[in-house]
Amino acid sequence: MGDLVGGAPRALVRSPAGLAFVASTVGLGGLAVRAALQAEPALAALYALGWGAVAVTGVCVPRLEMFDRIVCRGPAGGPRVALTFDDGPHPVTTRRVLEALAATRHRATFFVLGEKARRHPDVIREIHAGGHTLGVHGDVHDRLHSFRMPWSVRDQIAQARDAVEAAAGVRPRFFRPPLGHTSLTTVRGARLAGVTLIGWSMRGYDGIRVRTPGAVVRRIGRTLAGGAIVMLHDAAEHDDFEPASVPALPRLIALLDERGLTSVGLDALLGS
Repeated sequence: MGDLVGGAPRALVRSPAGLAFVASTVGLGGLAVRAALQAEPALAALYALGWGAVAVTGVCVPRLEMFDRIVCRGPAGGPRVALTFDDGPHPVTTRRVLEALAATRHRATFFVLGEKARRHPDVIREIHAGGHTLGVHGDVHDRLHSFRMPWSVRDQIAQARDAVEAAAGVRPRFFRPPLGHTSLTTVRGARLAGVTLIGWSMRGYDGIRVRTPGAVVRRIGRTLAGGAIVMLHDAAEHDDFEPASVPALPRLIALLDERGLTSVGLDALLGS
């Protein structure tokens, strides 16, 4: 099978999904090559599509950890969870999130985009001053990032980290890829950048324009328990609407309080 992107084969066998990917690469890949050599292009394409379906599932569902370890939750059973917010900063919606959290004991993690951080360094400083954790979400919200080469992923992370450090004097250690999509090259790029890949254990789907605050609260409330990493948004990808989690946040905070849970930064949740 060879050295799949810088030593990645050793990581692939750490999870059932990783083993499935290795098996499909060897099995379906071999069958596709054989069919091609036997001048059966339709059959070769079918085998290739089967392998592609396995790989795409791993990319789109990071908690499967198909390509390497991804942190998708913290220690279960305790009172701590992590509310995390993607796609900011935004001078209006991010500040609404900060205001809702300011009068409470709860703290959050913000996965920010480098290009927005350069536009709104004052908001980055306010996030840090509020006692929240800063992570990065890439330099731009590249929807095709999982197809990028490892050095491109590394450079995107580095640019975003530089923007945060320039604004707030801290260098983020956590990275959530755009859309959460995590490929073999994403994993390698994150390793080169020296950051920890973060997924989620539950999400509010609040980045969808038609989502309502009530729907976000109901979805999160179904299974919210200690150790959860909750993926929300403090800004829209293109800053063209207000994510439903922004008006829903006071109700989410009340839900945490009712269940005796406290939202903390990822560094505190993970004990690092």
